[in-house]
Amino acid sequence: MDKLDFKNFTLDIISRKLFVSGKYIYLRNKEFCLLEYFIKNIGKVLTRTIILEDVWDRNILCPTNTVDVHVSSLRRKIKSSENCDFIRTVPCIGYIFENNY
Repeated sequence: MDKLDFKNFTLDIISRKLFVSGKYIYLRNKEFCLLEYFIKNIGKVLTRTIILEDVWDRNILCPTNTVDVHVSSLRRKIKSSENCDFIRTVPCIGYIFENNY
């Protein structure tokens, strides 16, 4: 699978680029990995711990707020181009990527 499509997002796995309505949106490496993970898990509630284990190295020791920081940055970039937020915070648990917007 070379590309993941979601609404008017195209995530090019080969070039590691995000296009929204044909416009390139710069993502840092972990933001790209995080968005790819969210798109592959649409509709699933993902805990911060699970995200850390699956997106970051399974053996890494870092605080769970690392996920929050990266999600916040990713949200800003998506909102600036789409004006809606597909990433919903699930209080005390983690996040869910929804396509009902």
